[in-house]
Amino acid sequence: MKAVIIILLVIFVLLSVAAVLAYLAYNAVFGKRCDGDERLKYFSHEDFEGLKAAPVEFQNDKGVTLRGAIYAKTGLQIPEALIIFSHGMGGGHRSYMTEINTFAQNGFAVLAYDNTGTFASDGDKLGSFSQGPSDLLSAIKFARSHKALGNMKILLAGHSWGGYSVCQALGNEEVKVDGAVTFGAPDSGYQVIGAAMGEKLAFLMPVFKLAFRILEGERAMVHSSQALVNAEPTPVLLLHGKEDHLVPPAVSAAENAKDLPHVKSVIFESRYHNVYQTIDSEIYMNETFAKINATKKNKNASEEEINACYDIDYELITREDPSIMNAVIMFMKKCIE
Repeated sequence: MKAVIIILLVIFVLLSVAAVLAYLAYNAVFGKRCDGDERLKYFSHEDFEGLKAAPVEFQNDKGVTLRGAIYAKTGLQIPEALIIFSHGMGGGHRSYMTEINTFAQNGFAVLAYDNTGTFASDGDKLGSFSQGPSDLLSAIKFARSHKALGNMKILLAGHSWGGYSVCQALGNEEVKVDGAVTFGAPDSGYQVIGAAMGEKLAFLMPVFKLAFRILEGERAMVHSSQALVNAEPTPVLLLHGKEDHLVPPAVSAAENAKDLPHVKSVIFESRYHNVYQTIDSEIYMNETFAKINATKKNKNASEEEINACYDIDYELITREDPSIMNAVIMFMKKCIE
């Protein structure tokens, strides 16, 4: 009997430690703002010839002000449709200005904004993984009530966390759009956080799942693939990289929703998390950020060495793959025919 009690106490202690680790990991990501790296250059519409921007702001579900802009091709009178773009974690919508410009130059208006606690938007922290979908729903509501946007056909697009937000929004019965595209979208938040911990801590996955359930509620348990079931017949294009280590294919929306009749899922060989970039571009980006992070962690690194890491080829680090972006544009135009 005594041995059983000891075993139970050990199990309780281990579970308690695991729960604390899960909470700390969660809070380390969502308990703070994301304002980017002040030494990096984030493009604006002024960096692209023939691109105009009209600043906008609107309230999210908690009354927090979100800011962004409506982008369009200079001189364009009647856009083909409105694309609402949801960004990924670690950056704001200006991290995707090359893609926004491509959408705009192909005749679309683009509503892009920063999520809660990110860049230009208010909020003292990101809040939760589920705040991304909530902010997207607020953006859709804003677009529907906007004088110039209200009658336009709407398409959704998003990368990573933003791709998850798109899938979740499509699962909302009140959301009626004409199509959607995601890049590197995860099937769930807790799976991504769990995968980031590595194989050695894979046993903590149930704890991460429980933490998400407690901290975010039942909505965090709805996977992208489950939400997309409710989106039929809205056409959806899911793009993913087979070598994506941030969102491994096994826990991606592309893999888990590939059999749905209204979904076209493509998993690219030799591609990573940013499938819209060229392979050389993403390799350069990963190497650059890895060098920056490693140098900053080196307590002996001089300011000169740190500054040298920011001598970046911004044309290369943001270079798009024209074949993939053209396929996305063709899919979007087919959605609104």
